[in-house]
Amino acid sequence: MKTFISFCFSPLFWSFLFVFLLASCEAPKEESQTEKFERDLQSFNKRMNNIGQTMDILDAMQSELDKLEIQRAEGKISEAEFNERSNEVKDTYGRALAKKDNLQPANGLPQWAARLGLSEPTGLVLDASFSQITSVDNSEEGFNSVLLVYTGAYEVSMKEAARIARQAGIPLSKDFIQAKELSETYNTTPVKGVAYMNFDPFIKDAPINISITVDETGMLTISAVDVEQMRRQFDETAR
Repeated sequence: MKTFISFCFSPLFWSFLFVFLLASCEAPKEESQTEKFERDLQSFNKRMNNIGQTMDILDAMQSELDKLEIQRAEGKISEAEFNERSNEVKDTYGRALAKKDNLQPANGLPQWAARLGLSEPTGLVLDASFSQITSVDNSEEGFNSVLLVYTGAYEVSMKEAARIARQAGIPLSKDFIQAKELSETYNTTPVKGVAYMNFDPFIKDAPINISITVDETGMLTISAVDVEQMRRQFDETAR
């Protein structure tokens, strides 16, 4: 349970979500029915292959995390060593996932995201290996999205996440609140990090999905996806 919770608040989760959302985005063009069928078939095969490779990476990561969970449960490694090694596993596989899909790197917050009330943190360093961006002005992407990942001291990340969320009016995630309550109820290891979201993942979207999260290592992630633009792009592609 703890591993799953920390994964959901990690940049690897958001990298996977970006890959999943972008897998179908290709610009439509004038063509015959035969050409359209061939293009759609090739596009479908490419998407399936891409998603399959992504799932292979996630499966391999989970296998490594499961091994560490067993070693911790058997007392072969300490809690501190488990945390250190599991973070290394997630970081390694997360970078492999970002590199595999070669998405457009982001070097800062775009203007459309700043107009939502979002701002960049101070005292942290942008991680270009994870940070990604798409634009509605790019016909091959078709919608605005940004994923910014920052590293730094845990206390600084928590403070900056709270400031950015308060400034943009983003509440604490319902899942995070429930996870924290469960941890307190059953007196388990306290949930570290935080998650602010204006939507419920895979359940209910906002016009623009926004999340601001911090994992147990102090990695801060800002994500914003224009869901309405994304759906219009998917509808046009499906025609």
